[in-house]
Amino acid sequence: MNETVNKYEVPKKEGSVWPDDICPAYTPRKDAIPSLKNCWYCRYADFHLKEERVLEVGICKWPKKVME
Repeated sequence: MNETVNKYEVPKKEGSVWPDDICPAYTPRKDAIPSLKNCWYCRYADFHLKEERVLEVGICKWPKKVME
């Protein structure tokens, strides 16, 4: 994934997020790996995981959950 990890003080509502980014609003999806608390596994991040082609850069949809 991404070589640079961005740690945000607040969620990047409607902003671009990389899979390894981290913020205080992190809420894990059901299939999340417990030791990884980054945007890729966050319920608020939209990486189009249910689409035919996933995104390399997602959109933070906080406070709206995208996935369970």
